[in-house]
Amino acid sequence: MNDPSCFTNLHEYYTFIYAISYMMLVEIGIWIYNFRGWLRRLDKKNSDYGTLLIVMLGCWGSFYFSPYFRSQQFTQIAGEILLPHIFYYVGVALILIGTTLRAFAVWSLRHSFTLAVKTGSNQQLVTTGVYRYIRNPAYAGTMLSMLGNAFCFRSAFSPFIVLLILAVCYGIRIKVEEKALYECFGEDFKNYCFRSWRLIPLIW
Repeated sequence: MNDPSCFTNLHEYYTFIYAISYMMLVEIGIWIYNFRGWLRRLDKKNSDYGTLLIVMLGCWGSFYFSPYFRSQQFTQIAGEILLPHIFYYVGVALILIGTTLRAFAVWSLRHSFTLAVKTGSNQQLVTTGVYRYIRNPAYAGTMLSMLGNAFCFRSAFSPFIVLLILAVCYGIRIKVEEKALYECFGEDFKNYCFRSWRLIPLIW
C-alpha cells in the first residue's frame, strides 16, 4: 500500500492515501465510540461467537490482497492484468461512499451500536432511515470501502478475492446476528426482515 509505483502518478497515490486515511479515522472513531459505551452495556447478552474476530481478519485479508496482486512477487508468476484506469476513480469513490455510509449507520444506531453481537432487554429495533431498506448498512459500507480499495490498485484479481473473503466473513456474521436479533425481538424482527434487504436492495 506504500508503493506509489502501483499508481499512474503521485497525485493519484496521495489521493488514495487521503481516502484511506479518512476511512481509518472514521473506524478509529467508531471503536472509541463503542468502548465509551462499553460500561453501559454490561447487562447485554453476548452472542458474538467470535464473529468480530472473523470480520477483522476478513478486513485485514482484504487490505493485504488488494496490493498483493500488483506486487512483483505475484506479477512475475502470473503477469500483470489491469482493469481500465477509470476503476481507480471508481475505487476512490467507493471508499468515500462506503466509509460515510458506515459512519451514518453507526450514528443512526446510537446507544444500540456494538462491535460485537450483543442484545439487551432495553434495546430498541432500529428500522428508520437507511435501516428502513438495509438491515446491515454498516457492513455494506465496509464492503464498499474494501472493494474500493481493491479497485484503486486496478488488479483484475483483487476485487474478486476481496469480495469472496468479505462475503464469507460477513455471511457468517449476519447469520449469527440475525439469530440473536430474532431471539431478542421475535416477530417484530421477522416482519422487519420481510420488508428490508440484508445488504443490497432488490438483490439480497
